[in-house]
Amino acid sequence: MVLKDDPIDQQLLVPIDLKNLIPDNHPCYLIQNIVERIDFTDIDDKYRFTAGAHAYSRKMLLRLVLMSSFDGGLSGREVERRSRTDIAYMYLAGMQNPDFRTINRFKVEESELIDEAFKKSILVAKEQGLVKINHIAIDGTKIKAKASINNITDEKQLEMLKKILKDSIELDEEEDRLLGDESGNEIPKNLINKESFDEIYDKLIDDSSKSKNDSKFKLSSKKLLKKAIKDKKSHEKVLNKINYLEDELKKSNQKTISVNDPETRWMLNKKSQWEFDYNLQIGVDDFKGIMLSIGISNNPTDFNELIPQIIQIEENIGELPENTQISADNGYSTDENMEYLEEHQLDGYISSRKLSRKLKNINNIEKPYSKDNFTFNVEKNTYICPEGQILDKKGQYENGKKTVYWTNNCKYCLKKEKCAGKYRYRTITDYGNPSKIRMQRKMEEKWAQKIYKKRSKTVEWPFGNIKRNLKLTEFNTTGIKRTQTETKLIGISHNLKRIYKEINKNN
Repeated sequence: MVLKDDPIDQQLLVPIDLKNLIPDNHPCYLIQNIVERIDFTDIDDKYRFTAGAHAYSRKMLLRLVLMSSFDGGLSGREVERRSRTDIAYMYLAGMQNPDFRTINRFKVEESELIDEAFKKSILVAKEQGLVKINHIAIDGTKIKAKASINNITDEKQLEMLKKILKDSIELDEEEDRLLGDESGNEIPKNLINKESFDEIYDKLIDDSSKSKNDSKFKLSSKKLLKKAIKDKKSHEKVLNKINYLEDELKKSNQKTISVNDPETRWMLNKKSQWEFDYNLQIGVDDFKGIMLSIGISNNPTDFNELIPQIIQIEENIGELPENTQISADNGYSTDENMEYLEEHQLDGYISSRKLSRKLKNINNIEKPYSKDNFTFNVEKNTYICPEGQILDKKGQYENGKKTVYWTNNCKYCLKKEKCAGKYRYRTITDYGNPSKIRMQRKMEEKWAQKIYKKRSKTVEWPFGNIKRNLKLTEFNTTGIKRTQTETKLIGISHNLKRIYKEINKNN
């Protein structure tokens, strides 16, 4: 047997083409195809004739960010490392080596490019025949924000902080008036010393006619004061932060707010635990599971999220055809949403409370005469009670948004006392405008329930993919804008993997 020489120090006489080392079906070519469809003219013009060192190509940086997203949302440092060691990354980077700060800044400064890349991923999927726009399922889930439940503040804490900072400004101005330039522009030294700080704190409580045990400074408040101590610029920065926290606290209608991410909100997760979360919303095509929309909000409920998702879908793929099926769970059942679906001639399948309880196998054996056990007859527009009595009487109130059904036959029923009470007749009340009532009636039909069941098959597994495979259980960024960009990258990653898998399967 002949042994080959060790070629580790062998030099190449001719530069090698990196494409010759990359398999033809590598996902880097799919990413290159998507990026080539984006117009960079306006963005390039921002950098072309500016002073300073040459900026990296936005096109090249986008290719690296999308590739890192495909590989599981790599950090900026890992992308920098791979651009020096991984052949696919070296090819996409054109043998350039941007550092991690450049990559991270790109995600923040060029979020519009990432939005456009998400749209192009849908377009490529559509060209490959992976999108049919027949049935679209919309749903939401809670994702933990990058915010500790220990680093919070409330209205009293913010008031005390502003009081201290205001007093420190007055003392500083007094020093400037008496001593001139010798005093400087810092917070007085007695705020730095812990004992002096405690004395000022106690005095402020007394001045506010509060007892000393009424409220205490939290650790988060002390951290803000430490930042303000540094210099005048830091002082102003902290004061602006406090004003921002106050504004967000008012918007949230909650008692406390996160200091490091004021835009997140308290939400109840699936483990019945309160934490700072964002509400992740997606719209998915039922054919191959391509995401047509993705975004976040800080609304704890889904009531106001259906319409924004439909609008985003139309921005991404164009106006939806008439009678496109839109399915969503009971969390989206509002008058406004039902009216919107009818006005835009969309075929909605929004679960009612009764259907949701039925699909979750929540029975009413313990309450045999609850509203869920009354059957509605669509043809006769009446309710039928569990004993077979027809509630044929009807009254409408509040401009038709409240409809009450009852029957005089209750007085002859042997179960009357158990059902309605000894001195009352049983009434069934429907709430909502006519659009919402029509949706509830529709969802009592078996054929509508059969279509609605597509929702769980369509939208639940993408959430599993996002949380388990893409490992999005907690956001890495803070603030809605940055977190929105992180979310869009997750959507791009999901779509690219679906496209790549289907293309390879077909080939």
